[in-house]
Amino acid sequence: MRKNIVAFFLILFSCGLFGQEAVLPADFRQHALTQFNSSLLSATYALDWNNPRAISLWTRWQWQTIDGDPTTTFVNYSHSFNEKTAVGLGFLQHNTGVFLNTGGLLNFAQSFRLQDNMNLIVGANIYAFSQELADENINAAPGVLGLEDINNFIAQFSPSIRLNINQFNIAAALENVLDYNFSDSQMNDDSMIFTGIISNDFSLNLFPSLPNSFVRPLAYVKSIPNYDLQYGGNVLFSTAKFWLQGGYNSFYGTSGGLGVTLFEKVSLGGLIEFGTGGEFSDADPTFEILASYQFGKPKKSQSIDELEIEEEVNKEEDDAGKKEIEAEKALEDAKTMALVEEAKRREQDSIQAARANEDLLRQERQRRQDSIAAIVAQTKKVTVLPNEKYEEVSRTNIEGLEPGFYLIANVFGTKKYFEAFMKNMTAKGLRPGSFYRSTNKFNYVYLGKYNTIQEARDARNSKMNGKYPDKLWIFRVKGN
Repeated sequence: MRKNIVAFFLILFSCGLFGQEAVLPADFRQHALTQFNSSLLSATYALDWNNPRAISLWTRWQWQTIDGDPTTTFVNYSHSFNEKTAVGLGFLQHNTGVFLNTGGLLNFAQSFRLQDNMNLIVGANIYAFSQELADENINAAPGVLGLEDINNFIAQFSPSIRLNINQFNIAAALENVLDYNFSDSQMNDDSMIFTGIISNDFSLNLFPSLPNSFVRPLAYVKSIPNYDLQYGGNVLFSTAKFWLQGGYNSFYGTSGGLGVTLFEKVSLGGLIEFGTGGEFSDADPTFEILASYQFGKPKKSQSIDELEIEEEVNKEEDDAGKKEIEAEKALEDAKTMALVEEAKRREQDSIQAARANEDLLRQERQRRQDSIAAIVAQTKKVTVLPNEKYEEVSRTNIEGLEPGFYLIANVFGTKKYFEAFMKNMTAKGLRPGSFYRSTNKFNYVYLGKYNTIQEARDARNSKMNGKYPDKLWIFRVKGN
């Protein structure tokens, strides 16, 4: 409470000394963060709005002047462990016009699947920063002497929660739920800021040259102690190569921004905001600058539900592959044992029949050797290349399937994922086929059948002439 009383008098004196500057709330003014560093708006956005394995810079210059006006600078590294867990580590410097806060931020977000197409995401931002006067002139004002010793170290805890249904999101963020000043060992209990946000992503596939495009309208309300309720909204149009955004905030005014992404890794952008009424109507424009560098491969734009489905499909594919290999190995072992037993039986019969005549014995031995050579020739496998996934079965094990080499795109044990995948492949201009294996109860989806292994490998290596970028493997059906 002592800190708030000091801040109140400091604001009064600073307004008297610098009458051209308006009094600002103590929030981070992060209402336009929709493309990068969105975890500062809500910790849960670190999961699917921030790029994984990326370092991003956001800086805001209130009322244009770089030196002397309130500024916010946030540098953050985002890391995704998997599709359900993300963390972030950042540096934050925030000038409220009275205090200058400098320190770090730790971010965490975790997703929990409630049911199909519905997920609950929880997260938190933990701040630790030092606090000092933003302007030495404030301390020099009449009646404000003795404030030169203001040098606090503060920790804040800000949790968030979000409900995701398909592409729709509703979120709540609480800033400063816990606000503890270690310098004077006091808890500040009247600084909590509430933000409520709703948004929806609309996927766009209008241009093949601009994949993963979407439009994201967003609306929010923000409650800050001792200030009027803020409300506003943003609309973001984002592609893999550029983005555009526009917005409005009832306290700060209207804004517009744009940016570009170069080499699928480096992103640069900016935003300008104009006061449209009240005490900011005559103020200079506010500028924001964004920059981001993404490590590794670019992230695909997907909803939480799409990521859950993809993870489930991949798991089923892995399980199906393991079961398939085990089943094929057991079948090959059984066939080999049967062939060996048959060869032994024939050998004994041949020996007994040839005992009376040496010539017949030699002929029988030759016939036995020829028989064994024929058996080996029938069971001879294709030479598998290094790191090549290849499987083969006899035609007798799959009813109605012609011999040949099939390029397998996916394996499903769940009907809805199988039907969704077939529909998606058809929409992409491919002609998928499928067959069902009763031995493991899985549906196999193939994109082509070929007479030779080389034809199948050529089609696989060309990614079906560029129409299917994901993994393909070869499944051979041998003749009787």
